[in-house]
Amino acid sequence: MSRGARGRAFTVLTPENHYASRLPSLPGAQVFKLATPRLVPARFAQYLLELPGEALGGEVPAGFEHFFFGLEGSVRLHTDREAIDLTARAFAYLPASTIFALECRTRARLLWLKRHYEPWPGLDAPEAWAGTVAKVPAEETATPGLRRRELIDREDPSFDFNMSLMAFDPGVSLPQVEIHDEEHGLYMTAGGGVYLLDGSEHEVREGDFIYMAPYCPQGFEAGPDGAEYLLYKDVYRDGF
Repeated sequence: MSRGARGRAFTVLTPENHYASRLPSLPGAQVFKLATPRLVPARFAQYLLELPGEALGGEVPAGFEHFFFGLEGSVRLHTDREAIDLTARAFAYLPASTIFALECRTRARLLWLKRHYEPWPGLDAPEAWAGTVAKVPAEETATPGLRRRELIDREDPSFDFNMSLMAFDPGVSLPQVEIHDEEHGLYMTAGGGVYLLDGSEHEVREGDFIYMAPYCPQGFEAGPDGAEYLLYKDVYRDGF
C-alpha cells in the first residue's frame, strides 16, 4: 500500500507513486516533477532527474534561479562562465540571468529546484554559488542530536530562499509543532521517521518528498536509524 498522501496543506510523494515525465532540454532523462506551481499554492518547482549515461543536449534559457543537489553519479553543469561538477552531495546555485546545460558523465540522479527570483530594492541579485556538503560545517542547534548545514548563505538577504541539510540522531524530534508562513520542499536523503503534517502522521523514508504549504502545522521525529533531509524554504521576502 502506498504511503503517498495529499492533504489541504501538504503532499507526500514516494518512489512508489511519483510519475516520470520529460523535458525537451533533457532528452532521454526521466523527470519526476515533485512540485510545480500547479500544486497550489507552491511558488517553485522541484524535480528529481534520473539521467542516462550519455551526454545531454539543449540549453536551458535564463529567467529562473536554480539550485542543484547531486544524489549519485556525475553531471557537469555548463554555464557561460564556468563548468561545475555535480557528484553525489555536491550542490550549485545559479542566478536567474544564467543560461546552462547539463552534460551527463555517468548515469546519475540529481535534484533540481527552480523558481522566479524576487528582487528587493537596494539589493543586487546573488552570484552563482557551488560547493560540497563535506566542506560545509555541521552546526549544532538548540535541540541535542539535531545538526544543520546551510548550503546557501542564510545571512545574505540577496538570496530569497534557503537550502538546509538537516541531520537527526535516532529518536530525535523537532522541539515543537511549527506553523509559519514559509513553504517547504523536503527531500529525504537518508534514514526515516514520522512527519506530522496538518494533524496527521506519515511514515517517511529515504527518497520521499514532502511539499508543505505556508502555515501547515508540521513536526518530525527521526526513526531508529536517524534521518537526514534537504529542506527548501522561501526567506527574506514579505509574501506579496
